[in-house]
This record gives sequence, C-alpha cells and structure tokens, in this order.
Amino acid sequence: MHVFLNGRIIPADQAMVSVFDGGFLHGEGVYTTLRLYGGRPADLAAHWDRLVRHAQALELDPGLDQDRLGAIIADLARANGLTGTDGRLRITVSRGGDAAHPVPLTDPAAVPPSVVITLVAVAPEIELWQRDGIAAVVLGPAYARSHFPELKTLNGLTTILAQRQAARLGCQEAILTARGGRLLEGAVSNLFLVRQGNVLTPGAEGHFLPGRTREHIMAIAAGLGLPLRETTLRVTDLADAEEVFVASSVREVLPVVAVDRNPVGTGRPGRVTRSIQAAYRPAFLAGLS
Repeated sequence: MHVFLNGRIIPADQAMVSVFDGGFLHGEGVYTTLRLYGGRPADLAAHWDRLVRHAQALELDPGLDQDRLGAIIADLARANGLTGTDGRLRITVSRGGDAAHPVPLTDPAAVPPSVVITLVAVAPEIELWQRDGIAAVVLGPAYARSHFPELKTLNGLTTILAQRQAARLGCQEAILTARGGRLLEGAVSNLFLVRQGNVLTPGAEGHFLPGRTREHIMAIAAGLGLPLRETTLRVTDLADAEEVFVASSVREVLPVVAVDRNPVGTGRPGRVTRSIQAAYRPAFLAGLS
C-alpha cells in the first residue's frame, strides 16, 4: 500500500510524522473522506472546499490546490492498483510540529502542516448493507460531538467510542442524541426518518456535522418529489418511523432495519429508501471529477 505524505507518494510502512505533530498530540487537524467511482473522485470540489474552510478555521494551510490534488489522487490510485476501482479516499491535514515548536500558539504557521492522503478499496460488506439494511443502536449525549461540531476535526474520540459500542452490540451504526432525547446524527453518517411519506432529518442547528451527502439527499428527494423537512426529532420518533436510513459519502445510503433490536417498519428496507438509493449513485456518476 502507498500513501501521499507531504509531497511524496511512498510505501505506507515508510510514512512517518513527527511525534510532536499537533494532530497526534491534540487532535488538531481536519480531514475529509469521499468515495471514488471507477477510480474517479465524486464531489471532489465540494469536499476540498469544505476541507480548506475547516483548515482555515484552525489556521492551517494544506498547501495544495484542487488541480494538484486531482493529480495526486490519480497517481495514488495507480500506485495502489485501484485505477478503475471504487475506493475510499481520506485527506488529512494536521498541525505538524517539531521539538522547537511542540505547541505553536502565537504563530501557528511557524511549522508546516502534515498532509496525508490514503486510498483503499471500498469495503465489500457495504454492498450487502445497502441491499439488506443495517442495525443501529441509540446512544446517549456523552457520545455526541461536544466541541466545534460544525468542523470535521481529528478529535474524533466520541465517534470512535460510539462505533466501538455499536460493533460490540452487533450493530453497524450508532445513532447519537442530545439531552432530552433529541436525535442528532449517526456516528459516521447523517440520519433520516420516513413518516407518512415525508422524509425527516434533524435540523442543522443541532450539535452535529451536516455532511455533504446530506445535502445530496435533500436535492435527490426534491427531484423525486418527496417532501423533505428539517425538524426536531426525538428518540421516540424512531418507534413511529416507517423507514429509517443513514447516508455518508463512502457508504452512500444504508437502510436501517432495526434500532435497539426493534424492527423499523416491516423490518426490511422501505420504498422511499429504495427510491433514494436508486437515484443516488447515478447523480454522482453524472458529475464525476
């Protein structure tokens, strides 16, 4: 396996960052994850623009432009034998650091950031989850994003703990909540409910990260003539939902057929979810970078 690190594509086992890197020490950095279809990145411009905005919020400069990034992705796909293959791409920009500047406070630009890009094949089980649906577990407010939830930072402790708890319970996703049982998002996805033919999703004013895929789902629903509304949703709404699905860039649209071991609706992927699934990938394939 090869990775991109600070200007070079090198074998992964030779890739090293400083022990003083702020991403390693403090979770100071940002990242984005997206899917490649047939070796070509989907929605690259929007993902890159968001990453740059989030990096600027932390006074980080990735030191790349989109054209250079596209060339790196193509080279990385060739190096990993993934040309023409569906892949999972992650771009990470961390603070960097050295012994002289272990915590650059007054001048964050004193040390260059670390830029890491990895590319692997999409996990084969995702296709099965898309077909058959997944199980989810509801977790309490302790697992919600608590600091700067609108930024996709490297400080992902709560997300990892939520995914681990879900996996131990035999689930493929965790549904995160705020105080009062208000629904927020999945640990690695955005959340949607279907009730009486209406698609409902938590409002973006909540403490969660509105994903790029969420925006696409909203546009797809509009194109299909499906009413979609951002609203306050609570844990009790899951029991009344006819369908539940989650969405993310790599996993795309996954039906949720059980929550806390209770079936959702009929316990099988529903009609509305299937219609959104059917429209999702063609929308991306039509606009590949």
